[in-house]
Amino acid sequence: MASIYWYCLLAIIGVGIAAFTIYKKRDIKLSTFLVFFIFSTCVTWIGEFVVLGLLDGYAYKTGIYTSPWAQNILGHLILNSTFYPGTAILVAAYSLGYGWISLITAIYLLIEYLFMNLGIYEHHWWKYYMTGVAIFIYQLFTKVWFKKLDKIPHGWLRTSTFYFVGFVILHYPIPIILLLGKQHYNVNWAQDMYLSSTMFIFLYQLVETLILVFFVCVLEKWYWKFVPFIISFVGQSLLVKLNILVFQDGWNLFYTMLVYFFGLSIFILLERYSLQTEETIN
Repeated sequence: MASIYWYCLLAIIGVGIAAFTIYKKRDIKLSTFLVFFIFSTCVTWIGEFVVLGLLDGYAYKTGIYTSPWAQNILGHLILNSTFYPGTAILVAAYSLGYGWISLITAIYLLIEYLFMNLGIYEHHWWKYYMTGVAIFIYQLFTKVWFKKLDKIPHGWLRTSTFYFVGFVILHYPIPIILLLGKQHYNVNWAQDMYLSSTMFIFLYQLVETLILVFFVCVLEKWYWKFVPFIISFVGQSLLVKLNILVFQDGWNLFYTMLVYFFGLSIFILLERYSLQTEETIN
């Protein structure tokens, strides 16, 4: 079986677990599950940006690209956007205890061992016990966060949650466009173009999401919600002007902004109709 199929199999399992849990727990709002799924995705993204992107702790071998960092990005997108949040939803929705969390952690370790033996994943300085500790803490952390979300949070908790959600919605299309060879960021932060581009846009959008959340979640007047659209256009245009954002294969700023504006619109709608009381929505 080709390497990529193993990754896709885990993705299907993760999405299946999430779908099953959401179906069985219909007393919890679908929008709450959606927000939590995206939030849990972002938690893994930030952790992996540090361990994989900055510290090169391990490597995914998806077998699709010649660049090792393109393979890392693809493996990261597949697993951290499906399998990890899928198990997080299972643990959180059923409020599983330490025993079940330990069992799930053990399953993660078995999968990692299998991938290592298949040659589709490798450790650099990373160790198995680190995976165990990270997964256990991740499941506990997201479980506690979900309990707070289910009570319809206000203030800093709601704003913090939507910061994580906003980052995923803004960032997710960018590495896909990068992998498709449509655009990259010419900053030369690393020898590999995929790694260099990802490091730049990841940090850029962490800051950009702060602005997005401030104008959408903190400021309540409707007209402030137009500001992120303006800022994103000005920011991307400036990157083009500085020859940082480079387009290829017929791609251009118009297409990038379409993707951006679509993501911003989705975020605004999700924020408007999620983690709210019925009175607030109406």
